[in-house]
Amino acid sequence: MIKVMSFYSGVRTRHIYGWVSVVWFTTAVSFAVSEGVELNATDKVAARCGDNVTLTCEVISSHQVDIKLFQWLAKNKTKSKRCQYDVDQSYPEVLCESTKTPHPTLTLTLLNVMPVDQGTYLCKLHSTKGVKDATTAVTVQDCFGSSDYSINASHAKCWFIGVYPRGIVHWFQGNVNLTDSASTQEEEDQHGRYSVWSTIDVQEGNSSLPYECSLWIPSVEVHRPGHKLPLIKSQDSSGNMVTLQWICIMVEIMMVKFMT
Repeated sequence: MIKVMSFYSGVRTRHIYGWVSVVWFTTAVSFAVSEGVELNATDKVAARCGDNVTLTCEVISSHQVDIKLFQWLAKNKTKSKRCQYDVDQSYPEVLCESTKTPHPTLTLTLLNVMPVDQGTYLCKLHSTKGVKDATTAVTVQDCFGSSDYSINASHAKCWFIGVYPRGIVHWFQGNVNLTDSASTQEEEDQHGRYSVWSTIDVQEGNSSLPYECSLWIPSVEVHRPGHKLPLIKSQDSSGNMVTLQWICIMVEIMMVKFMT
């Protein structure tokens, strides 16, 4: 009985050792195969608003690759942008192109890129040699649409439309910063750009100095040029001017009568 148990134990040990060897060999082969294919993609791309941004992903292998799935897609995006290798696709906001020589290559072009398009884009390959992926981080800067102002006897307004990154309207009179006394409103549009409106009470400022507004972008520490607003004469000064004119007229009339 003891010899039988010993023999069984030996068989079981060899069986386990053989199973472990098979697992190790399979893992080693799988690792070697996946290492035989590489994806070449740019890590980071920075763009301006309105640019066309091209993302390229290239399959590098010393042997022919049997491609099962090869695609670009926007990672963690509710609005999916997807390009698939060797498939005819047409989207209003992107272009997809595939080439087979000298290496299989998939190109995704983002048209008229906006802040909402920034994020991580994933290139993914499924082939008989394994699974590979690469990522490209897209950032968008320097969006500036338009700006304008208005002013009357009581308030001055300044606004900037379609800007990114988000900014703060700064107010100055000479060297005096009046930003804290202004009220501001901000909205974000569907493209991820911002519009900001700012209003300041001109009755509390120095009526002899013009107001100036500009846009401060904290994230990049840049001042966007704004506007130098014209001086508005107060009602008191205009009233005094009218009174003075009437006095001059009356003096002229009296002088004419005196002379005659």
